[in-house]
Amino acid sequence: MSEVSKSLREDRALTPVELDALFCASASLRRHIHANPEPGFEESKTQTLLRDLLVKLVGIPDAAIRTCAGTGLVADIVGTGKTEIGNVGTPRVIALRSDMDALRMTEGNAALPYRSSNEGVAHLCGHDGHMASLILAAALLNRRAHVLPSDCVVRLLFQPAEEGPGGAKPMIDEKCMDSVDEVYGWHNWPTFPLGQMHVKAGALMAHPTAFEIVIDGKGGHGSQPHATVDPVLTAAHVVVALQSVVSRNINYKDQAVVTCTMIHGGEVTNVIPDRVTIKGTTRDLDADVFELIKTRMDAIVQGTCAAYGAKGSLKFDIYGAPGYPCVENHKEQADVVIGLGQKYLKGRVTEEGLPMMGAEDFSYFLHEKPGCFFFLGGSEKNLTGWSQLGAAGQRSNCGCHNTAFDFNDNLLPIAGILFVRIVESRMGLQLYSEEDLPIPLPSEEDRCEGEGGDRAPLPEAGQAAPPPTGPIVINKGAKRGRA
Repeated sequence: MSEVSKSLREDRALTPVELDALFCASASLRRHIHANPEPGFEESKTQTLLRDLLVKLVGIPDAAIRTCAGTGLVADIVGTGKTEIGNVGTPRVIALRSDMDALRMTEGNAALPYRSSNEGVAHLCGHDGHMASLILAAALLNRRAHVLPSDCVVRLLFQPAEEGPGGAKPMIDEKCMDSVDEVYGWHNWPTFPLGQMHVKAGALMAHPTAFEIVIDGKGGHGSQPHATVDPVLTAAHVVVALQSVVSRNINYKDQAVVTCTMIHGGEVTNVIPDRVTIKGTTRDLDADVFELIKTRMDAIVQGTCAAYGAKGSLKFDIYGAPGYPCVENHKEQADVVIGLGQKYLKGRVTEEGLPMMGAEDFSYFLHEKPGCFFFLGGSEKNLTGWSQLGAAGQRSNCGCHNTAFDFNDNLLPIAGILFVRIVESRMGLQLYSEEDLPIPLPSEEDRCEGEGGDRAPLPEAGQAAPPPTGPIVINKGAKRGRA
């Protein structure tokens, strides 16, 4: 790490060997974070590590870094160039965001040498990689701060608790977006092909809610159902009837989800209970659609319960705070990101699979200022390049929140350099030539084409995975990129 830090301080182009060392250091950082996960609003050790790296590796003065929302960080890379931007309308303060928190899940990667050491908590959504890529981008940006105009700032947002209860809004409440002109963020998506960007203007991700239905009947002996008002039977019909909300009430041009995920009732097998509780989630991309969902769900609950002689109630946002708003990309900024993807990712840009019905509290940043959120695919056939770095272990192409998930380290330089190119494009300057800072893209044969790609079989949760086919070879020649 000291050699990497030394090369970052020198005002010259990085050699291929130095770039490889920087990317390898990013992968090592990512794996260290992976091994030491912390859940939302408990990321204190992660915060300390990131702050230390921002000062010692990246070179940002400690005075330019502050805590935010308890365990988050805000760090400013301030331009020291002799000129000012001058152009009216050109953004002067651009924010780049990474989430920090891990999931309260048990990791199933038994053979992973850097598997979670915090039992019951694991980085199974790739936030470890998001942090490492933002540190990489910060290192590349700060070493060229003397080229940034003196009235320009790149603000780094390390945000806690994306998985819940949400850290974006508390950060905004603590003024992290003050003076920011635009904001950008990204998320890995392990079933999209490696190095492929998925992005669009407008609605990108959904507004989620959690609901609870309580059905009260009259319990009794299981051998005498005629003497009861059966809430179990009523609940079964409610669940079936709810399937009609999307298929029969929502316009085919709109997207929505109504899913029942839990049914609880009863204590013993020969007694019909007094009460059954149903819980689940809804997803929508439009406020009017959500209002229709609520109206139809309530009508179904009340009508079905009345038909069976029971009483029912329906509540939304049962965990207190409302669900995150939709992630809606601003057109100008989305078009810029799409253009950069076309240029630097060799045209590997698509709207396929969008909008997603998952949720992200990056939406709050986009409600404050213009910006764009995008996905980068991480699926590949073989374990190669920086993903192969280190001891034996196998990264699979399974989806986020799977117990066997592990972030693809080959995404780190792709994401980090894209952040640099976004800053360059929006501020109208060049920090690096394409020759000095190429994006190491995978070959076509290494990329899995989505869910149907040819890939190695995935390990079962809790089982050891096969080792990679050979040791990593970090390229020390003139050719940059993956081994």
